[in-house]
Amino acid sequence: MKRRPQLKVLPIAATILALTLATACGNAGSTKDAAKDSTAPASSVSKDPVKVTLWTPMNPNAKAVVKSLNELPMVKEWAKKTNVTFDFQHSSGNTPQDDVQQYGVMVASNNLPDSMLWNWNSVQGGTSKMFKDGTIIKLNDLIEKNAPNLKKIMDANPQIAKQIKADNGDIYAMPHLKVGQYGQYKTFSGMVIRQDWLDELGLKSPETIDEWETVLKAFKEKKGTIPFTLNKSYPMSFADFAGAYGVAGMSTIANANSFYLDNGKVKFGPTQPEFKQYLTTMQRWYKEGLIDPDFASNDTKTMDAKVTSGKAGAFYGFIGGSIGTYTPALQKTDPKAKLSAVQYPVLKKGDEPKFVQASWEYDNIGTVITSANKHAAETIKALDYLYSEEGAMLKNFGIDGQTYTKVDGQPKYTDLILKNPDNLPISQAMAKYFIANYGFSGLDDDRYNDQYYQLPAQKDAVKLYAKYANNAYKVILPPVVLSTDEAKESAKILNDVSTLLTEQITKIVMGAAKVEDYDKTVEQVKKMNMDRAVEIYQAATDRYNKR
Repeated sequence: MKRRPQLKVLPIAATILALTLATACGNAGSTKDAAKDSTAPASSVSKDPVKVTLWTPMNPNAKAVVKSLNELPMVKEWAKKTNVTFDFQHSSGNTPQDDVQQYGVMVASNNLPDSMLWNWNSVQGGTSKMFKDGTIIKLNDLIEKNAPNLKKIMDANPQIAKQIKADNGDIYAMPHLKVGQYGQYKTFSGMVIRQDWLDELGLKSPETIDEWETVLKAFKEKKGTIPFTLNKSYPMSFADFAGAYGVAGMSTIANANSFYLDNGKVKFGPTQPEFKQYLTTMQRWYKEGLIDPDFASNDTKTMDAKVTSGKAGAFYGFIGGSIGTYTPALQKTDPKAKLSAVQYPVLKKGDEPKFVQASWEYDNIGTVITSANKHAAETIKALDYLYSEEGAMLKNFGIDGQTYTKVDGQPKYTDLILKNPDNLPISQAMAKYFIANYGFSGLDDDRYNDQYYQLPAQKDAVKLYAKYANNAYKVILPPVVLSTDEAKESAKILNDVSTLLTEQITKIVMGAAKVEDYDKTVEQVKKMNMDRAVEIYQAATDRYNKR
């Protein structure tokens, strides 16, 4: 989930560490199937009817079809099952930065809802600082007494309990989990390419940087297109290429994703010698027209338009939201259009990529209980329902007979989802009725993916992206937690460093500065106390390993 190397150029949000896809570090296949039989709906029922508020930014798929998650049939059924009604409150922002700003205003004014659900990497200092500030409460005792389903999962899977707990053992959130027999998929994004163009030009899917260069040149010369485009808002872009050089790169700003492990030692990717080699390639590609000249300004709509109009040959994307959405849009005007996933790039043929998108069982998305909540026990009970077999079915498939039916004992979506009468894409049809294809407290169920990914290219992408996912666990930082003081100190360093790096890297890629000038940039970064930031993340990693 959910975390890697990247080069992106956006204005710096000085108050936050950027949203990230969580990194993975354990073997998902080793997870015990504790969730399968964890049905205990009776324990999730509140004695008296209770209503609690829940603030959360709304997923784009849901925002396209409903005004509030209160409208979802799954949410209404959840209230019936638990006797607890969640009154959803949503951020009105359109970007992660907007969400952060609105969250900050809400907390500063002390106008707190009863609960909040988000990716808590979005908040400087995370949930530990929120607890210290008095914004949220600790959940250990509440889970012990009121969350038997989650407790059962944690007891059976120490590695998951380790991820959920802070360094001191505190638990602050009811987590979004991938666990058990139906929670194995932990990769969902990567490089995507126009397969029909490869076939037309007699080219194979690129694996090495040299092969990528050959393909991108062919796209430019023979198709007259933008060979490689990207979205400035994605947490990954050029960094998919940076990983080929053995280093983590930059995302929206320099943050935890810019660090990586080298035999257990924390390093900062943009200051490593290999990063300079990567910049040399990116500068040449930009000069030769292999990279979108507007890479620094493309928003989602702009990139969507470039891809769906056939003006782009390759990009970083998602199995569902990119391959699944772009393919039918492309085929409206070009029936032969075909997208396919591409292996994460490497330098040498035969090498295995390491900097691969993958996620932990817990991706730092979860529901926290605020200090304003007068019904904490009932809230925990209701959330715990989503870790039961029955609750997980409701969350991932909706209501039996409406959005799914059982076929040979397995849940199968109805035509309301797969062939929506309003012609909604599957992702939006799902979001109109239940919560499956985005992070939310409770258990994910990969059987939804088996149907969500309907195109052969999507099913192939799952396998391809996952092929080397275990390699990521060797280089990506674990889900460390910084102390309040560490978070404050490192955030200042990283934001100052980001301002410098974003400017200099953009200049170098665009050819406005020489690659050789980057040596002076690295010297400046070190003078800005970057080594101290590395020390902080090393200490946090060491603490995590001792949990």
